[in-house]
Amino acid sequence: MELSHLEIRDFRNMTEVRLTPGRRFNVVSGMNGQGKTNLLEAVYVLGAVKSLRAQKNGELIRWGASKAVVSGEVEHGGHVRQARVEVGGNGKRVYLNDLVVRSLTDFFGTLNCVVFAPDDLMMLKGGPSERRRFLDRAVFNARASFFHDAQAYEAVLKQRNALLKQPNVHSQRDLLEVYDEQLAQYGSVVVRRRLEYLREFQPIFLDTFVAIFSGGSADEALLGAEVSRTAAMGYVAEWLGGQPLRLVEGVVLPELEGLRAALAAGLRSSIGDDLRRGFTGMGPHRDDLALTLLDRDARSFASQGQMRAMVLAMKITEIRVLTERFGYTPVLLLDDVSSELDHHRNRYLFEMLGKHPGQVFITTTHRDHIKLYEDVTAFEVHGGTVRQVE
Repeated sequence: MELSHLEIRDFRNMTEVRLTPGRRFNVVSGMNGQGKTNLLEAVYVLGAVKSLRAQKNGELIRWGASKAVVSGEVEHGGHVRQARVEVGGNGKRVYLNDLVVRSLTDFFGTLNCVVFAPDDLMMLKGGPSERRRFLDRAVFNARASFFHDAQAYEAVLKQRNALLKQPNVHSQRDLLEVYDEQLAQYGSVVVRRRLEYLREFQPIFLDTFVAIFSGGSADEALLGAEVSRTAAMGYVAEWLGGQPLRLVEGVVLPELEGLRAALAAGLRSSIGDDLRRGFTGMGPHRDDLALTLLDRDARSFASQGQMRAMVLAMKITEIRVLTERFGYTPVLLLDDVSSELDHHRNRYLFEMLGKHPGQVFITTTHRDHIKLYEDVTAFEVHGGTVRQVE
C-alpha cells in the first residue's frame, strides 16, 4: 500500500500543498508550529475520514476558507485508486475515483494508516480514554465495520445522556428502557470486537516487548525474559465484574448474548446513579485496558523507560497484526517520536523501520534525529508550505 501523490487545500494552516511522496521513507522536518503534524493528519484523514486531534470539523478548515480538501492517489495490489475527502463545517464528503461514497465501508481500506505520536507515550500513565482510543483505532484498522458498530453505540449513548438530563426523565422510563436495550445490543458488539482483537494482539505484543528489551542492558534482557512469563493484558469493565478479563492465548471469549445480558444488567443496576449524575456511567465508553508487568499494575510499577518500551511494543504490534492479517503493510505515520525515546528504544525503532517494507512518513525538528540513510525522500515545512529538499 502506497500513497503516490498527495494534494492538500485549506487544511489547518496549509493553503495549497502538492507533493509526490517517496515509496519508502518520507522525512518531514521543520520547526514546531509550522505544520509538520498537520501534514500527517491530512494523510490520516484521507485514510480514516476522521481527525487525529480535532473534535469539530471546523477545526480542520483554514481560517477564512469554506472547506478543506485532501486528495491522493493510492497504489495497492497493482491497482490505483483516487481518494478525496472534503471537510465542511457541517460534515465530510468522501469520493473514490471521483464518485461520491455512499457507504464508508466501501471506502475504508483504501489507505490504512498506523499513527505513532508523542501523546501515545503517555498512554499508560493517562486515563482510560487514552487506552480506549488506541484500542478502538487499532480495531478499526483491522476491521473496517467496527466504525459503524462504534458509531451506532455512540449515537444511542448520546440520546440516553440527553434524556437523563431532562427534568421529566422519571416520567419517560419506558423510553429509557428502549435506550438500555439498544445500548446493550450495540455495546456487546463493540466489546466483542475489542476482545477478539486483543486476543490476537497479546502474544505478538509480548514477543515484541521481549525483543525490545533483549538488545538493552543485561538487567533489561533479564526483565524481558521474565516479562514473557508474567506480563498480561486484560480488559476491565465494571459491568463484567470489575476484574481484568485476561486475554491469554486460548482463552474462550464471552459470547455476544452473554455480553449483551451482562451489559443490560449493569445498566439496570446503575440507573439510580445515572439519574442523579445525568449521564451514563457504565458501558464500553468507560471500560479500560489493563497491563501488568511482573504481576503488578504497569501504570504504578513500571519505570518511565519501561512504559515507553511497552507503548512502542504496542504500536509495533499493531503494525504486525495488520501485516499478518491482510498480507500488506499499512502506511506508518510517526510524529516526532524519536526525540521522545531513549537511545536504546530509538535504535530499536529504526532497526524495525529498516526492515519494514512499506511506506513511512516521519516528522522531526532535526533531520539528524532520523537514523535512516537509504530510500529517503526529504521535505521541509515552513508556515504551512511544504517543499522537497535534496
